[in-house]
Amino acid sequence: MGEAAWASFQDGAVPRVNADLLACWSRAKDLGARTVVGDEERLLRGDALRLHASHVELVVALGDAILDRATARVAARDFLLLLADPEGVVISTHGGGGFEADARRLRLIEGASWSESARGTNAIGTAAATNQPVACHGHAHFGAPYRDLVCYAAPIRGIDGAPIAVLDATAHLGSADEHVGRVITRTALALEELLRLQAYATAGVSITRVLGTTLDRIREPALVIESPGRIARMNAAASALDPSRSSANPQVVLGLAWTDLVTEALAPSPGGRHVEVARRSYRLRVEPITAPGGHVLALIAVLEPRRVAPAVRALAAPADAFSAIFAEDAAVTAAITWSRRLAPSAVPVMLLAETGAGKELFARALHEASRREGPLVAINCGAVAPSLLESELFGYAAGAFTGADRAGRPGVFQAATGGTLFLDEVAEMSGAMQASLLRVIESGAVRRVGDTRLEKVDVRIICATCRDLPALVAAGHFRQDLYYRLKGATVTIPPLRDRTDIVALAEHLLGHSVELTPAAAAALASYAWPGNVRELKTILSVAQLRIDGDTGLDVAHLPAELTATPSATGELEQVEATALRHALAESNGNLSAAARKLGIARSTLYRMLRKHS
Repeated sequence: MGEAAWASFQDGAVPRVNADLLACWSRAKDLGARTVVGDEERLLRGDALRLHASHVELVVALGDAILDRATARVAARDFLLLLADPEGVVISTHGGGGFEADARRLRLIEGASWSESARGTNAIGTAAATNQPVACHGHAHFGAPYRDLVCYAAPIRGIDGAPIAVLDATAHLGSADEHVGRVITRTALALEELLRLQAYATAGVSITRVLGTTLDRIREPALVIESPGRIARMNAAASALDPSRSSANPQVVLGLAWTDLVTEALAPSPGGRHVEVARRSYRLRVEPITAPGGHVLALIAVLEPRRVAPAVRALAAPADAFSAIFAEDAAVTAAITWSRRLAPSAVPVMLLAETGAGKELFARALHEASRREGPLVAINCGAVAPSLLESELFGYAAGAFTGADRAGRPGVFQAATGGTLFLDEVAEMSGAMQASLLRVIESGAVRRVGDTRLEKVDVRIICATCRDLPALVAAGHFRQDLYYRLKGATVTIPPLRDRTDIVALAEHLLGHSVELTPAAAAALASYAWPGNVRELKTILSVAQLRIDGDTGLDVAHLPAELTATPSATGELEQVEATALRHALAESNGNLSAAARKLGIARSTLYRMLRKHS
């Protein structure tokens, strides 16, 4: 589409252009818009302009900080930010950079009308007319003087859905940048939410409750933090980062205190503030909810996954997602090679490994090698009470059960849509949950607890277990049909005690700052490692604290169980067996209760049972 199509339309022909654009041009022509606006155009001033400005007063009053932030973002790209009323009259302009002088010449100034009737097809007037975001490039403009411009606009809708203002960014055509369009659309949506909150607050409705429904529509992890620093609400994606919901303190979850978050909301860091949450890197976006006097009542914190620009991605991310897994053992190397081949496929993957052997590392590598642009959400099916697991997986509707959130809550399947769902300890599911999971896998849709609607989900499932699933299937404790749907391809990760690279792995974990003495290396190599790699990491971390200036890590720095004599080892096993018998007796044979009494995972309990017959 270019000048020829535009000229053809002006001559009365029907050019080959997008149907929506043709409709816009036709509407402008029917409204009597001229292709050139003469010098006789009058700008609104004084009371006339103040009357139009009154239409957007609430937007400016509530969203002043948000508008300032949007100005900074678009001005850095030489765009002018404009706020217009629903009739297309420009109320205020901000920024502009190198475009500012041309903007004044083209009447992109306060008091000028940019309605479709005044200037034909343009982003401001067309967004107001269609009540939809609009991008208008070059010859898409109806008016001849504007064919060297690029404009992005979005309506700001009131509580009734009708536009009460229009937000626009305009620059020279050569500055076209779709990112600016996204900034405008997101800023307009943020202002709409503030308007809705104001309306609800006026009606006496809790801000937090209203925000809750908004959070559930946000795909990225999002939280509501109330003054003076309490997490009042989080959506499913944020809950997945902290499944235990162990803290309501933003300092613990985000690493930032309330005062830091308020500062970020009112004076955003250039490019966004980078934070590390659950070992992933995010760009933190914070929006304030303020009282009329300016006091910050609450904050909306959104964690946007940091994505590296394609031009530098190869330098910033490893080409092989599995390179983070250390392996000098043949069995581990074989597991990595097989996983690397499975990653690009859609085949479900089942990881067979003991607790602490590295299932999470393999799950993350499989995700990074296949669906890295989407979320990775993990849930330990054995760590959630059976009565709560269904609502954790599939979510629940408003009022589904006593104590349920009034707005309902999505589950981890919805949180993982577009990415990967890692189901750890899948063998611990009850029979009823196994049936529900099978239905979701077969239909690709979930039904929240207490709801009648189905929601489509797109997830790749990776599951893990330390149990003998074929034996459980044969005994009737695990559904055969679910087993074959989950099994797909299996990856077996050996326990640390069976690996030949224990010492090499320890040296890798220690880095170059600390060396193992031969005696310490021998102790590490001969130990049984019931806690696998996780236990090795902990022991090495504690040992490094004991070194205190020594050049090497010796046996004296290791815990007693690694250097115990054979007789001492036998005594330890006898004590272990006695404790196991007592826990089983006190729990009447209930393995879950026995594991809790001993303070160990059920998978560890199973190994102890096999060990002591």
